[in-house]
Amino acid sequence: MSKQQTAWLAATALAFSVFAASPAFSQPATPNAPPQAAANPEDAALEQQLMAGAQLLQLRQPARAITEHFDKIIAAYELRYKDEKFRPYTGRTRVEQLLYLVKAANATEEPKRGAIIVPQVWSDAWYLKAYALIELKRPAEARSALEAALALAPRNSQYLGELGTVYLGQRDWPQALKIFAQAESAAKEFSPPEVKNKELSRAWRGIAYVYVEQGRWDDAEKVYLQCLELDKNDRRAQNELNYVRTQRPTQQRAPATATP
Repeated sequence: MSKQQTAWLAATALAFSVFAASPAFSQPATPNAPPQAAANPEDAALEQQLMAGAQLLQLRQPARAITEHFDKIIAAYELRYKDEKFRPYTGRTRVEQLLYLVKAANATEEPKRGAIIVPQVWSDAWYLKAYALIELKRPAEARSALEAALALAPRNSQYLGELGTVYLGQRDWPQALKIFAQAESAAKEFSPPEVKNKELSRAWRGIAYVYVEQGRWDDAEKVYLQCLELDKNDRRAQNELNYVRTQRPTQQRAPATATP
């Protein structure tokens, strides 16, 4: 495994900190809000379970986090909605939620017409389970868990970014590039303002990483510079930019600027 790849995979250790910055799933009803699943007293307890599982991840106990918390949360929601006539989705913003509702209403190939917005705890449980499985070095299961999260929230840039990282670990550069491009688009359109730049930067760093592996040094440099334009304090982007500039073949390096 290359030095760059090791650094990228180690960066997933920050995944739960991004999760913790996400808005709570429960939002007050408004006259123009999308149709929401009926409030359930169990949701508060399940949200507490999710946070307890995240704490176990911080303590480097991923197996316990899965069995004691994430699997129980997932089972509870699957049981609750097993007979739901509409397709369930989660969404961090009203715009994202409305997109799912409109697409489901207009879909012709789905067996279920229409959709309903359910608590985000469900998809976050899948996401954090995936992170735990990555820690346990079970990437195939982690990918399946992320795909389950994305079935509930297809435009969630945070989930897409983690899936892209799984493909990086498998050295599947074309698929990783495709997923990170989706994460970029999702961040621009649907990420909440408080995490938008973080998720956009992550998508860009993933794209640039693939470019490096493909020998597209100039393209990688441009993307890392883009990250620094967004956040001049992005140390990971700066470190990777330094890597590109030192490892790029000599004949591909930009000529030094002439001094007067």
